Amino acid sequence: MTPMPKALIFDCDGTLALTGDMHFAAFAAAFAAQGGVLDNDWYHARGGLARQQLVEQWMEATGQVVELQRVVDDSIALAQTMTDSASPNPPVAELAEIWGKRPSAVASNGEAPVVLATLRSCGLDHLFDTVVTLSDSGVPKPDPTMFLMAAQRLGTAPADCLVLEDSEQGLEAARCAAMPALDVRLPETLTIIAGMTAELRQALLVPAETPKS
Repeated sequence: MTPMPKALIFDCDGTLALTGDMHFAAFAAAFAAQGGVLDNDWYHARGGLARQQLVEQWMEATGQVVELQRVVDDSIALAQTMTDSASPNPPVAELAEIWGKRPSAVASNGEAPVVLATLRSCGLDHLFDTVVTLSDSGVPKPDPTMFLMAAQRLGTAPADCLVLEDSEQGLEAARCAAMPALDVRLPETLTIIAGMTAELRQALLVPAETPKS
């Protein structure tokens, strides 16, 4: 049987929800408004970066200059109008659903308006005790702050939480927070997730023991 943590902490984009195309479209339009061109492959190779970091790296890579905060603000506003294109990531979302009333949180490098809208669009917003975003922590992953904030809000020691992530930034943040983590990009992780889900589903089917008189 899979050892169960006391709490789960999920990343949002790419982990709970499939949003890569949505965010690319929002960023591409935000750059285009200032005459910039965002390459699809370049963007997807940098999944997990916070918006400001991504814009800074784009300017460094291209040698072009844009109004950084305007790109950030425009991409946030645009993404909020596109969340109907997001969809749940089946194996991870299924685990979140069957986890039930056990402590769970979302910790995302996204901003609160986009993250919350994405979770609502995917029908996942009701599953979590708390959602921590860049709007709350003020510093993005790989800084561990948002993971530690999530654990504190859940009343769970960091070592008793399990993080599910899809980016190097998120996995590094988990390491810095002293939290075990799973990389949902790996086939072996999906096998572990499937095992946890099956174990939890089986537990729901087993009736509780009747107290002895």
